[in-house]
Amino acid sequence: MKANDTQIRLFLEGTKQFVVPLFQRTYSWKRKNIQKLWEDLEDTKNDKESTHFFGSFVTMPIPSFAAGVSKYIIIDGQQRLITIFIFLAALRDRIIEINPEYEKKDEINELYLINKYHPEDKYKVVPTQADRDIFFTILSGENPPLDSDHLIIKTYIFFKNKLSTINNLSELVSLKDTLLSKFSVVDIRLENKDDPYLIFESLNATGTPLTQADLIRNYLFMRLDPNNQQDVYNKIWFPMQQNLRDHLEDFIRHYLAMDGNIPNYNKIYATFKEIADEKAKSEKDVIEIMEELLKYSKYYYIFLYPEEESEEKLKRYFEKFNRLEVTTSYPLLLKLYNDYANKKLSIDDFAECLHTIEAYIVRRAVCGIPTNALNKYFPTIYKSLDQTDIVHSLKEKLKNETGARRMPDDNEFKQCLQERKLFGNRILRYLLEELERHNNKEVVDFEELQIEHIMPQTLSDEWKKELGDNWEQIHQKYLNTLGNLTLTGYNPEYSNKLFIEKRDMEKGFKNSGLHLNKMLAKFDKWTEKEIMNRAEELSKIALEIWSI
Repeated sequence: MKANDTQIRLFLEGTKQFVVPLFQRTYSWKRKNIQKLWEDLEDTKNDKESTHFFGSFVTMPIPSFAAGVSKYIIIDGQQRLITIFIFLAALRDRIIEINPEYEKKDEINELYLINKYHPEDKYKVVPTQADRDIFFTILSGENPPLDSDHLIIKTYIFFKNKLSTINNLSELVSLKDTLLSKFSVVDIRLENKDDPYLIFESLNATGTPLTQADLIRNYLFMRLDPNNQQDVYNKIWFPMQQNLRDHLEDFIRHYLAMDGNIPNYNKIYATFKEIADEKAKSEKDVIEIMEELLKYSKYYYIFLYPEEESEEKLKRYFEKFNRLEVTTSYPLLLKLYNDYANKKLSIDDFAECLHTIEAYIVRRAVCGIPTNALNKYFPTIYKSLDQTDIVHSLKEKLKNETGARRMPDDNEFKQCLQERKLFGNRILRYLLEELERHNNKEVVDFEELQIEHIMPQTLSDEWKKELGDNWEQIHQKYLNTLGNLTLTGYNPEYSNKLFIEKRDMEKGFKNSGLHLNKMLAKFDKWTEKEIMNRAEELSKIALEIWSI
């Protein structure tokens, strides 16, 4: 390893190309980072005696077949380097805008941004694949899509806006000279005997914010022949990364949990590395690990985006799990989906498994059983199942659990549905929507509906009279229970009106498009008896929906 202090100008000049490895993450600088760079530029420009240390760049030479072009992998510093190039491109554009005839208008381009005489290696920086099109558009001087949310575009717009307030050409030139000559860096160049992967790990240990998924990507690609990296990246890692995006780390965590133990977030990489070190004895093994990741990532993508599931029966369940927000079940779902994909489970069997898991989750939520045990429980379930009859085995396992893992039986579930205060519990909306959907082919759009207390939260004298002498106890006992709750789009209109008014008004229960509300039309008053009758009726439907 060789290190020397230098200027950005000297670091960039010459016929060279810095390649961001395919396994590095995409550009991630936010406004606070580029704002700090701009402030440092201005401060350094205004102080004739000062210089500014801009950090280090860790690079490693790579073989190149292009005569005259020296190529380097950039191990660390890609975010700063790409930002410098975006700034120089914006500065170049502003200089040309002010004076298209400026005699040195091509200086930035030809000395620092491109290799003029090597069109096959034109750009001096090649970012990771997901960033290339946007980055090259900016460097080429074309009009980039300014309405894009891409961080590279946002950085370009930031500098473009700052520079647009400067109308003096000499001041723009001064900014260029400040960056190139007064910003110093440490150029750390690795040699062939150095292990760039160990550099990645040590940089992360000293505070460089690489994510657990970044480290896993680094680990895998560092073990591939450089000549194979592009092809493997295109076929395996890039599709997975594009599909899962911010969910990639969660996916790998749940993938690892399929073996029975879910790692803590800060242990994802260490757990993966320990397993992969054991499995990956050759490059072929590394590729097989990535192919398996890709396979399971496709299942995970469907969990996240159920509309991508082609089978309507399965799509419906994945939509349910999304609404229930039960990501703790994903390790088990991954194993079951793989069995379905490999035809070990029929679609009906798989759907029955999903039904059992849904019933387990809903019954526990209605009965108020804490969910904290599920994070460690779900990953252990699959290993304990009888592989000759997964459907029956799963049902029996969940039905027979005890303690913190138990599933309420029919009697407990029915009692909780009728008596527990469910308002404020996130399961309530799910319950009401599924009760409305049951045996209903004309389901309304639930998006604009609110939860309505039929007996209102604040009682008028008329309501107290209707409820009778025990109005206070009735109100306290039943207000937030299932029997007294429904869905409506007219919550403000109903307000504290009496039941008969809510029933008979133009937008009342009688005229509602919801089956839940049309069921109320048969009642002439709303007292303890009616609330209990409705709770009984709804709990019977719920037992049909979430049967075990």
